[in-house]
Amino acid sequence: MEKLKQSPAELLKIVQIKPIEQECLDRVFAYLIDKDPKKPEEHKKKIGEGDLMKVLTFLGQKPSKSEVKLIIWEVDDDLDGYVSKEEFQTMYKRCISDDTGLEPRKLFNLVQFLMYDKTFKGRVTVEETLQILYVRYGRERLDDEIKAIFGDDEKNGDGSEKEITYGEYVEKINKRALEEQKKIIQARMRGELKKQDNEDQ
Repeated sequence: MEKLKQSPAELLKIVQIKPIEQECLDRVFAYLIDKDPKKPEEHKKKIGEGDLMKVLTFLGQKPSKSEVKLIIWEVDDDLDGYVSKEEFQTMYKRCISDDTGLEPRKLFNLVQFLMYDKTFKGRVTVEETLQILYVRYGRERLDDEIKAIFGDDEKNGDGSEKEITYGEYVEKINKRALEEQKKIIQARMRGELKKQDNEDQ
């Protein structure tokens, strides 16, 4: 009942972003805003369609214009066609505090991958994910989170550290999200979980 007394905006104010996460977020935002030289001057400090198109193409994706528009639309609260720093921060807070799995995550998944990929080379290793995963989930959930991203083996057959691409990362994250949703639905059918989605609104 306590949640009903607070609006979604008020609830977001109490969501904490750890300093190391904020440092990574700032780095990723700066990386994402400078890819499109044709962007209007008044939107230079925002993420636009051209920025996302170039980054996703670099990461081996072939997004259509409509797909890129949707990524922005999902988090574009003021509907100006761009993602501001404030909208970027809000998107991140919404996703890390979302326990329903219903929050749009297209931009979040990209940002999360780039937070791991500190040198923006397009691939990440287990070691590169450890700091962020530990800060967010703690030691007790670290192994489960690593397994969700990299699978059972953290190294290749020759002993070298396993790397995954953005495409592989998104595939694993989406598969996990579907499995989590399935568990929630099954729990509701057994009467073990209330429909919080409706109660929280």
